Formats: sequence, C-alpha cells, structure tokens
Amino acid sequence: MEAGSRELECPVCGEILALEEDVLEVLNEGDLLECEACSAVVEVMSLDPLEIMVVEGGHGFFVDCPRCEAAIEVEEEGPVVCPECGFTFRPDWSDVEEEEE
Repeated sequence: MEAGSRELECPVCGEILALEEDVLEVLNEGDLLECEACSAVVEVMSLDPLEIMVVEGGHGFFVDCPRCEAAIEVEEEGPVVCPECGFTFRPDWSDVEEEEE
C-alpha cells in the first residue's frame, strides 16, 4: 500500500478497495463508492474510523476458487476459470450465495 492511501475490503465480494490520498482528502460521510470488482455501492458512514455500509449489493453470484480462494463472480452454471490462478472448476451450486439487491 502506498503512503497516503487506505485499503478497505469490499463487504460484498472481499476485493480490496484502494483509496488514494487525493480521494481521502475530499471524502465525506454520506459519499458513495463503487467496488470495481463487483459493482457494489457502499456509503461512507464514518471517517474516523473509516466505516462503510453496503447500499447496493452488486450483481451476480460469487464463489471462492478452491485453489487460491479468490472471490469470483459467476453468472451461469458450468465450468469456471479463476482469473487469479487459472484453475478450472465446477462450483458446488448449493454453496453459491446470491448477493442482496
């Protein structure tokens, strides 16, 4: 992490939201941020400590790669190729969680 930046974990997909210093300087309570990985929208609830809350849950279903545990969005049944490690697998669809809308 670079000096002057801050990392938050997306509460929907678990990916890291990196907030650079220029964003942190103008960030206010009530501001909305969007996760680049899953399109979830989070609202800044508090600045000190920095707290966020999901206001729109993103889209799709998410499964964890059995090899590297990366969160992967899937839209249809069938084999999935992990974008992080390249592992191909068939998700156990009973474990797939639909994100809240």
